[in-house]
This record gives sequence, C-alpha cells and structure tokens, in this order.
Amino acid sequence: MIVQKHRWEKDIGMHLLVGFSGTTLEEELKSLIKDFRIGGVVIFRRNIESPEQLQTLLAETQQFAAETMGRHLWVAIDQEGGPVQRLIPPFIQLPSARDLATQGPEAISEWSARAARELRKLGIHINLAPVLDVVPEGKTHFMTERSLGSDPKQVAQLGQIWIKALQEQGISATGKHYPGLGRSALDPHHHAPVIRWENDEAMAEDLLPFRQAIQAGVHCIMTSHAFYPDMDSNWPATLSPTINLEWLRNRLGFQGVLFSDDMDMAAVSARYTFEEMARQGLGATLDFFLLCQQTRNVELLHCALADAIDGDQNMADLHRRSLMRIDRFRALRGNPG
Repeated sequence: MIVQKHRWEKDIGMHLLVGFSGTTLEEELKSLIKDFRIGGVVIFRRNIESPEQLQTLLAETQQFAAETMGRHLWVAIDQEGGPVQRLIPPFIQLPSARDLATQGPEAISEWSARAARELRKLGIHINLAPVLDVVPEGKTHFMTERSLGSDPKQVAQLGQIWIKALQEQGISATGKHYPGLGRSALDPHHHAPVIRWENDEAMAEDLLPFRQAIQAGVHCIMTSHAFYPDMDSNWPATLSPTINLEWLRNRLGFQGVLFSDDMDMAAVSARYTFEEMARQGLGATLDFFLLCQQTRNVELLHCALADAIDGDQNMADLHRRSLMRIDRFRALRGNPG
C-alpha cells in the first residue's frame, strides 16, 4: 500500500494514462487505481477477448474507480486501422490510413464514424488517431501504412474529416505525432530519431496538418519522441517546453489536452530519468503521461511527479493549469464512465 506523503498526492495520478495486464478486473489494475489514483487506462489486444468481455471489463473497472476515487477513468485506445488497431474480430476491422486515403474523403468519414460508434458502445472515450504525419513520397517508411499521404494539404484535409467523424459520434480524436514523425528514418519505439527540416517551408508542411486539426477543434494531440533541433536542440518534442508550450499552445493556439507518446519507448526511457521526465514533461505542458508496457514504472513516475510538484512552486502551478485543462476536457465531453 502506498503511503501518501505529498500534499499533491491525491491529484498526481490524474496525469497517468496506463496500460495493464489481463482481461478482467484483476489486482494489478485495482492497485493502479487504488494506490496511484490514475487518470485513465489504455486498452491493448492483451486486454481483449470478445465484445462482451471488454464491455464488462470496462464497466467493472469504472465502477471500482468510482467507488475508490469518486470519479471515473478516461479510456483510450489505438484504433487507427490497418496495422494499428487493437480491436480484434469480431470487431470491425478498419482499412489502413493509406488505403482510406486512396478511397477518399467519404470512406474516411464512413469508416471513422463506424469505429466511433463501436468504441462509444464499449465505453471508450478517446481514439489515439488520426496519424497526421506526412511521409516522404516514393520511399519505404515505417509510417507508410499509418499515414494519410505525402501531400501536407491532403493529410490536413483528410485528417480534419477523420477528426470530425470521430468527435461528432462522441469519441475524442487525437492528432499525432506532433510536430511530425514522417521525416524520421528511425522508429522511436527503438531509437531516438533526429528530424531536421531543410528550410522553413518543409517545417511548415509538417506542421500544417496539426495547425488545421487545431482549427477543426481536435480534442487531443500526442507528441513525438523525436528530436527537432530546428525547434529545440536539447530535448525531444515530448519533453520540450519550446515545442509544446511556445509552438503548439502559444503559436498554433492548441488549448486541448496533450498526451505524451508511450514513455516506455526506448527513445525516452533509455535516455532520461523519471525525475527528468516529470519535470520536463510538466514544463512542456503535458497533461497525460502514457505508460503502456511496464507497470512497475507507474510508481516511479508517480513519485517523480509528486516530488517535482511538492518541491517547486512553478511545477505546482503547471500541475494546476494542467488539471484545469483536464477539467475543461471533462466538461466538453461529459464525465467519463
């Protein structure tokens, strides 16, 4: 049992969006809720056996969270289509973003709306999609199937349609991976990519889909773990106040909730301490830190966040402002559950 020792302990866990093991409400998940008062969960294939099972799992989890914390959890999932979709048959199987782009706007609208209705029925609130990364034309790329194309204007237009279709059906969309992962030669699951723009025009092209997603009212954005030396020579995007506060929030005008990509990925987990993740992440105006693969890391990041907030007034102010953004998100969507 975790003993609370920080005055902010009750609220710290709100910043954590975590993965878990099992297909039923087991002790691991109960502990994450009870001991760390997490903000929400991310659903993976390891949690899914059937529609009935998943619906029951989420209903029982929400009931336990309400009884334990007095609030419900946010529930998120990667349901992009193609190679990245967590829902297995008999759930709807979505075409890849690449295939949808080929089929055109109507196909994107139709498939995204179908996906949203299925997610809403299950009790899921957030789809970690669409991918807004612009991939190079004519090159093999690890994001090719997940991207809406190599033309920034097309990616922006189709991304807006995807976002609108999800959010009109009550599912929050998530534009990713800001400020653009399409020019990376390396996958951040395993490496720390460095992305350099040839000129201001190339940078503007990568930012265009995110700029237009914000104008379309996208609820959520997810960061990239890559380095962008033209913006910040010291920190990857996920941990960069320059990229997220100065650019995303102040210049592009995003006031929604900001997710990190999975902090268990090697691009950050192999390079930074939990103390660095906590302080830099809060400074970068992250609202939710994703920890999807290593449950043991939840306690470590929770403690690092608590230490940072308890010992630094600036960190405490950043924490409070983040909670206000999450409250606005809750009011926009209604209480999850």
